[in-house]
Amino acid sequence: MKKSNIFAYIELSKLAEGLRVSETTAKPKEQLKSQAAYFNIIEPKYFSDALVNEWENILGYTKKLGAKVNEEGRVVSNAVTHTIENMTDAECKVLVDRVNSLYDKLKKEFE
Repeated sequence: MKKSNIFAYIELSKLAEGLRVSETTAKPKEQLKSQAAYFNIIEPKYFSDALVNEWENILGYTKKLGAKVNEEGRVVSNAVTHTIENMTDAECKVLVDRVNSLYDKLKKEFE
């Protein structure tokens, strides 16, 4: 079975840490918006067979609304930011928990 790539481990650890750092001071939505770029740079191909589906599901959830465009058709907000903006605090908390859960599983692969 294919093991996850070290890139996935390093980048997901940064994402999880970024979500945990401000856990007591910021709302989940603000945490996610500040870390949104990670959802675009960590590709599913970097995950093991055991974890790839979970990451793909998270990505699908974070991009479900697509990019926000203005009247001229120009993108004013990427899919991740646009989707997070429209999520409830409860949905954001669930997403943070899913990312942290995946990170814990990924960390075990490297122990």
